[in-house]
Amino acid sequence: MIKINLKYNLYHHWHQQDAIFVIGKAFKNGQLLTEKVLAEQFHTVKNEAAFLQALSEIDGHFAIVLETEKSYLVAVDRIRTFPIFIKNDEHKIQITDTILFTDDERNEAAIEYFKHIYCTVENSTLLKDWQQLQAGQYAEIPKNAKEFTIKNYYKHTAIIQNIPTEKLIEQVKEREKILVEKIWKYANGRTIIIPLSGGYDSRYLLALLKQSNYPNIQCYTYGKKDSFEVQTAKKIVEQLQIKWHFIEYTDELLSLFFTEKWQQYSTINHQYTSLPHEQDFFALYYLKERKIIPENAVVMNGFCQDIHAGSFMEEKIKFDLHNHIFEKHAINPPLADYENSWEGYREWLIKNRLSKFIINSVRVYEYFGLDFYLPFWQKDWIEFWYSLKKEQLQHQQFYLEYLFSGIFEKYKIDIKKEDHPKSNKLDFIKQSLKQFIPNQVFHLLHTLKKPKKIDDINNTFYLCNELYNCTKNHTFLKDYKINNIHALYLLQNLKDKHLL
Repeated sequence: MIKINLKYNLYHHWHQQDAIFVIGKAFKNGQLLTEKVLAEQFHTVKNEAAFLQALSEIDGHFAIVLETEKSYLVAVDRIRTFPIFIKNDEHKIQITDTILFTDDERNEAAIEYFKHIYCTVENSTLLKDWQQLQAGQYAEIPKNAKEFTIKNYYKHTAIIQNIPTEKLIEQVKEREKILVEKIWKYANGRTIIIPLSGGYDSRYLLALLKQSNYPNIQCYTYGKKDSFEVQTAKKIVEQLQIKWHFIEYTDELLSLFFTEKWQQYSTINHQYTSLPHEQDFFALYYLKERKIIPENAVVMNGFCQDIHAGSFMEEKIKFDLHNHIFEKHAINPPLADYENSWEGYREWLIKNRLSKFIINSVRVYEYFGLDFYLPFWQKDWIEFWYSLKKEQLQHQQFYLEYLFSGIFEKYKIDIKKEDHPKSNKLDFIKQSLKQFIPNQVFHLLHTLKKPKKIDDINNTFYLCNELYNCTKNHTFLKDYKINNIHALYLLQNLKDKHLL
């Protein structure tokens, strides 16, 4: 027996046509497909091969479940925007977007990973009997079988080409044109809201929209009013003449974390796989309560463009995937499916921490009744960046040179971050020395590193203190990293409520 339970109902809703269920929207040949039209693309699908062909032709934010004569076929998009979970118990296989806890056993290994990277790894969840589809995956569930298989229909692997810089510039400009055309079609005249930091990715997106003369753009920035991020964002919007909202993250505003409002958001967000992203929650609460942004606005952010551009890479004499992941994240996850290279590390990041923690944070937009779209995660865009050579990715060399000698200079918004990447011998020496320090020692030294008040741009020290006081186990180090302590707090709450 196969049971389907699809109840996700925030901004986007499931649309059913006969035995086809879809959520979200997608592009096909440059045209935007709504849920109804998207479902129609799968009407003729009768088997797995036809399903894969239909998936290869679309790109966007979606999930799909359909029934054929012999099986059920289930897929999420290339970045797992709308999660799908599957459970195989003695009497039935369940397909759902919402895990309703019963008496499932804790997954202790997954819990340990969750503490360090704020999500579970691979297909696991915090519950032993539940599995999830990862970015670019689908499941085939035969009607007459008691098992199901999960397979990849898309892999975030490198397609490196030996292209000179001048040709790369031509190619990125061509892809910018496609990217902007898709944004215009998706927004369809609605107000585009950009969460603007002092960094480069959201600034790049804003500059592209300004260059295309999109008529309705607003930005918001949050944190401490004297922080570099806020001051930089302010200079940018003043230069570009964009409407801007600043939300100061006071103790009072951040105390919303301990209200029913946050608890409701957290419950629909974590799904036993992902730490709810707290940063934008307070800003959107502030903006929606005061009716500052239009009801039909669509949020677009610069999520992970720095990763595409190479920020995941470091100077190393010799790269080892196992050692690097332990050094960065203090975990030893299963890595048999990944190439022992920087490209393998990027794929691991995308399928795990980025899709399940970073991209999953779009739930906060929907929770406050807003649509979203992630321009820098469309297939033709990411595959351009996957084609760059190591030398072009190291220190985000091509990306930063392109921005600062091009669109940033053009609009006079070429303000560099305080931690602007740079290639120098000192950085190489520092990174090289790491390789001669035992992993356990390096991680301990990294953990003991005391944060500075100047780094607290979002007033997270306040939230860290409050969360620390709410936790029962004070054997862990109080490191003032909000995601570290938030993960422990969430796990404790789930356990206290007998939900884990």
